Amino acid sequence: MPKTTVENLKRAIQQKLQQADVLEEHAEIVADVLAFAETRGVQSHGVIRLPIYLRRVAQGHINIRPDIAITQLNEAVCKVDGDFGFGHVVAKKATDEAITLAKKSGIGLAVVSNSTHCGAVGYYAHEAAKEGMITLLLTQADALVAPFGGRDAYLGVNPITYGVPNEEEPIVLDMSTSNAAFGKVLLAREQDAEIPSDWGLNAEGNATTNPHEVKALQPIAGAKGSGLALFVDVVAGLLPGGNDTMYNDLSQKRHLGQFIIAINPALFMQPEAFAKGVQNMVDGLHEALPAPGFDKVQLPGERSAQKAKKAQETGVELSENAYDLLKELLE
Repeated sequence: MPKTTVENLKRAIQQKLQQADVLEEHAEIVADVLAFAETRGVQSHGVIRLPIYLRRVAQGHINIRPDIAITQLNEAVCKVDGDFGFGHVVAKKATDEAITLAKKSGIGLAVVSNSTHCGAVGYYAHEAAKEGMITLLLTQADALVAPFGGRDAYLGVNPITYGVPNEEEPIVLDMSTSNAAFGKVLLAREQDAEIPSDWGLNAEGNATTNPHEVKALQPIAGAKGSGLALFVDVVAGLLPGGNDTMYNDLSQKRHLGQFIIAINPALFMQPEAFAKGVQNMVDGLHEALPAPGFDKVQLPGERSAQKAKKAQETGVELSENAYDLLKELLE
């Protein structure tokens, strides 16, 4: 697979976006989020998304000059209207605002409406954790998941993400409420590879291993994942004033929402005591005896962080399609 440095990758993505008249500041944020995913081996949320974004920009369904409005509801809560800008930009502004509120009030909540796809949500939790904040992000997505017992897409993959400050590397869990994000199906289509039978359903509602047949994704843990996805639609969709249900027509504006909570540990205890407690938990997990087939017990996001560290040292591997898209801009 072709390789490039992380900085070259970011620069190439940013230049590709700026060629479509995206603001430099916004292109830089989107590039940072996509590179975050690529370096962690999450190609489903990396460069593979860029052609879709560019197509939506060309169609006018991503606003490249958004008027992102932040309305303060009280000292700890705000609403963010993304004006259909890049979801990455909207999510970063909303997370930053939640952090600011949490630093003042101990807890900050930002609810987002009129946004678009924001990439790997773990990015925002990771950045907030570096600011010393615990975060919980619930993110609404397009209707691509069949509810438990159903055959047609109705719910979003609706990821649930948290971040916890940690001295060595933030602890980040970023999980969809489906067995796989739709980006992984797209990646399998690109690679002409089979997928696990619990990822998707075909038009008849039967499980399929052919990514080209997938008409709906399957919820994680059956009824449990379906229930969690519904809750995300309530607090990240309905509550901010967005949609009470999503749709499959990607030719229209997406009206996506988020529910972002930032918690300042200093409200509850001395920061040193919190850091020590987290470290004790980390040490305890690492000292746990591994099950057969495992070398060690790892934290959420630990393998991804190791991949990112390696990518910084030796370069990031790109798929052939990703390289072909950016090769003229890569140094």
